Amino acid sequence: MASISIPTISQRSLNSKVRRSESVHTIGQALEHFGFFIVTDHNISPDLIAECYQAANTFFMLPNEFKHACSRPETNSQRGFTEFGQEHAKDSAQPDLKEFYQIGREESEKLEPNVWPSHPAEFRKTMRELYHKLEDIGMALLRACSEHLLLKPDFLPRLAQDSDSILRVIHYPPIDGNTGLAMRSAAHQDINFITLLLQATEGGLELQTPQGDWVAVDAKPNELIVDSGDMMANLTNGQFRSTMHRVVNPPDLTKGRLSMPFFMHPTQETELTPLEMCIERTTGQADYPSWTAGEYLAHRLEEIGLG
Repeated sequence: MASISIPTISQRSLNSKVRRSESVHTIGQALEHFGFFIVTDHNISPDLIAECYQAANTFFMLPNEFKHACSRPETNSQRGFTEFGQEHAKDSAQPDLKEFYQIGREESEKLEPNVWPSHPAEFRKTMRELYHKLEDIGMALLRACSEHLLLKPDFLPRLAQDSDSILRVIHYPPIDGNTGLAMRSAAHQDINFITLLLQATEGGLELQTPQGDWVAVDAKPNELIVDSGDMMANLTNGQFRSTMHRVVNPPDLTKGRLSMPFFMHPTQETELTPLEMCIERTTGQADYPSWTAGEYLAHRLEEIGLG
């Protein structure tokens, strides 16, 4: 398998007058060339992360009837529990080998309410705390992205303010028997602006390089993997890449895996029409369509079996 050095910045550097400009440049260059970068020193407590994974593991080990009581299909699975084998990658006939739980913003009357399981008792408290910490980091990273694009620093954060960003808690169960061509998560691009991914409980994440090679990449303790999604690519006319990635099946099929990506979305009314300055920096023409984030999300959810 090919190897690659993923650009890395320290979260602390974004608060440093001396180091900020260098880190903004690193973030921008990383998203232009790879679509991925790594953030160290994110300051989310290891205890909180461990508590969230413990709560997640307890929930996913519960009987199916209990988990299904937390399903909300009327929200296009944007809230609560989604059963194993429901979601598939765009253009893939095989369902992904996962189940998951989605948590959105609570402080809004405009958005669907969250669904909270009665057990484990700590699930709601820990996941809400993690949601807010990841959102704070994401806003700081969007500010850096704005600066690299020579936009006003609050341009991208303002588009994501009070949006329906999602914390997805994913369980990849141990694999029982022959799965055929099915994969834990088939090759796909994220839908949203940027995704923040904490260290998972097991490896398996791979990204596709611009040359088409697949490269293993996993966050270490106190690291976040960050990638830009399709909505960001649309808005920037491809200046920021939306990179294919996947989660491959493990050598030891008896091992389960938990992960917790945070998908930062713009508000549904956000216009994703390619920015003129990005058109000038890329191909000189709009290579992406004009639509709102809400329209785009609805289209993509249908493509992956959640619409």
